[in-house]
Amino acid sequence: MRRSARIACAGAFATLLLAAAPARAYKFNEYVEAYGYAQVWLTVFEQMQKEAGLVQHPSGELAADVVSGLSLSRVRAGARLTLPDWDLSLHAQVKFDHDVALLDADVAWTPLAFFGLHVGQFKVPGTCEALTEDRALDFILRSDISTNIADYSLSKAAYTDSLLYGSSSNLRDIGIAVKGEQLGRWLGGRYFLMVGNGLGANMAFGGLTHKEYWVTNKGQFYWGGRVELVVAQVATLGLFGSYNRHDNIVFNSERAVYDINRRAVGGDLQIEVPHTGLRLMALGGGGQIRDDYTGSGKIDLRYSGWAVSAVWNIFPVLEKVLGRSLPWGHAVELVARYDTSTGEMGESGNLVRVHHATFGANYLAGEHLKVQLNYVVRRTEDPVNPQLANDILFANLQAAF
Repeated sequence: MRRSARIACAGAFATLLLAAAPARAYKFNEYVEAYGYAQVWLTVFEQMQKEAGLVQHPSGELAADVVSGLSLSRVRAGARLTLPDWDLSLHAQVKFDHDVALLDADVAWTPLAFFGLHVGQFKVPGTCEALTEDRALDFILRSDISTNIADYSLSKAAYTDSLLYGSSSNLRDIGIAVKGEQLGRWLGGRYFLMVGNGLGANMAFGGLTHKEYWVTNKGQFYWGGRVELVVAQVATLGLFGSYNRHDNIVFNSERAVYDINRRAVGGDLQIEVPHTGLRLMALGGGGQIRDDYTGSGKIDLRYSGWAVSAVWNIFPVLEKVLGRSLPWGHAVELVARYDTSTGEMGESGNLVRVHHATFGANYLAGEHLKVQLNYVVRRTEDPVNPQLANDILFANLQAAF
């Protein structure tokens, strides 16, 4: 990248940083509170080697094969209504980036800490990373396997000509769930059991009475669950799995008939080393799409992946070295992660592997301001297509209230 372009990008990012004043949290009373956040991404440099062979006509000039610029990545707003006398709560969240869509609409009755009944739209059981709020992620992007498990466990298809190929779950589904936790000083646990449509956010089945994206099914559902073991409030081991089956469902054109037959399993381990500011995480999992879209009798997609990461908040160590307290509510974190995912289409024997190595740093000012800088080394191993480099250096500026 040219020096002038780098200076321009740095100047734009500095302007955004100075303009993003922390907002106050809004709690109207003991029953109602509201929140929101926005994320602006600054792409300093991203390789796009796939575009290198394109030529402009009639000049004959070669196409640009790098990217830089600004984008409004995530804009969210939500509210929580609590009725403590009835043990009832309502959580709703809406996204405003790219399109306007409902993310969460969760009505919960929680009479006990270890028992809560939830009805509505919310995240499905998956990796701990998938269940983490976007604004609380340690890295700008989730690992591929966290997103893949959610999408492929629900309705996203592997084949590009399927009506389900463009389906995006937003990690959520409409359903009913039971959740709870029981934590002790040395040992505790959590659980999350769910039954849902199995289609993804804002998609449902409906006939003539209330026509939806899909108009018929045979009373089959998505079943998912996650359990966690918490040891001494330091280590958390999680296991999850799901099964999603729908035979001969009809698309709302009333001309296309599909099957959905999915299963997935996985687990994760989170460790927080006391008094060091160090957090470690490992996760992994995989699944199968057995929709038999091509009618060949073969598994449409086998996929798997794993990730390991380390996040170190340097402030606790600096405080010990300097012998004094640093600004409360602030943190500077060094982050590193390696993640890989593998997919095989139609039992072809061709394994496509994607590898990501991410390095970066985070600055947090309480819950109001967060700045992240990540460099991602991307490599793809594909027996059919050429292997291209698509590294990216980008930043995320987040303002929240």
